[in-house]
Amino acid sequence: MGVEIELQTISTSNLALIPLGPELIKSAPAFLRPFIKPEAYQSMLEIVTPVCRNLSEVEVFLRKGLKSLEELALKRGAFLLPISLHPFSQAKKQKVWKKKRYLKIFEELQLVGRRFIAQGLHVHLGMPDKETALKVYNLLRPYLPLFLALSTSSPFYEGEETGFHSYRSKLFEVLPLAGLPRSFSAWEEYESLVNILLHLRIISSPRDLWWDIRLKPEFGTVEVRICDVPGRFRDLLALVAFIQTLAYFLSDRKPPPGLPHEIIAFGKWQAARHGLDGSFVDPEDLRRKDFLSVAKDFLSKFKILSLELGNEEALNLLSVLLKEKPVSFRMLALFKRGATFREIIKTIQEEFWT
Repeated sequence: MGVEIELQTISTSNLALIPLGPELIKSAPAFLRPFIKPEAYQSMLEIVTPVCRNLSEVEVFLRKGLKSLEELALKRGAFLLPISLHPFSQAKKQKVWKKKRYLKIFEELQLVGRRFIAQGLHVHLGMPDKETALKVYNLLRPYLPLFLALSTSSPFYEGEETGFHSYRSKLFEVLPLAGLPRSFSAWEEYESLVNILLHLRIISSPRDLWWDIRLKPEFGTVEVRICDVPGRFRDLLALVAFIQTLAYFLSDRKPPPGLPHEIIAFGKWQAARHGLDGSFVDPEDLRRKDFLSVAKDFLSKFKILSLELGNEEALNLLSVLLKEKPVSFRMLALFKRGATFREIIKTIQEEFWT
């Protein structure tokens, strides 16, 4: 497995975005440098884990890597903000990374691209073969809204309360070849689609498919991409453990009837709009259920599986996440009590390791 986290670089003086990404990458220690990547804007960067055998290895690497980056940023009058949208900085004022790929993308996207300054969490799950990968891809699709509901951290955008718990997910859907993907009945169907897109030069590689979940044949993984960046490290571990365990649980089961694309899209809207207080259609019994109760049901089912996977400690943190709710609820509660955006940012940053 592997995890990718996109982060914002924030000034300690005014708590606005600053273009510190290139400098942090350049000055990173040797052990970390291969695992820090540029993102679209210079006020963003991405930390990726190496291939890990289990969640414990993921946790050890991320703790060390993130704390190292925090120290580097602090020496430069900055810190890292682990949420998916900055509450007040404007995207159009941010510097784009001077890389050919990003410059080409922004030339094509125009205003859509200039409005998009969002960060996400990506979880790679290693698969034994392509048949299992496709099965897990198809079976996880109906649960994507649940993953989003457990991770929401983007209720504000450019100085406004959006009315969403994950406004990032709505911004992302505007991008080409992004959002909720289709299902595939066979590996050959997926392969055929990718080959056609490559032949017609609609994409230059499968990485141009910015789907909420996608197959990564070059890595041998299924990549879950729908999540916001959780604002607390323990929530991040709980979410990754839950995604891993659910994939493991589904990989050995007979597929349920399946859900139409429109019903899954409805669940995604509910997650983006209402967060964990929303609802979706359970693919097992085709009934509409709230996200909270479904997550609690899975938690009770996963005790033995979590022991097999060795992620029981992280999965137990899910009960804390369900009780306290994702960080978007914390941000909105502070806002309703009269906190400024800067006070909200400072609180979230201080509570990341709690």
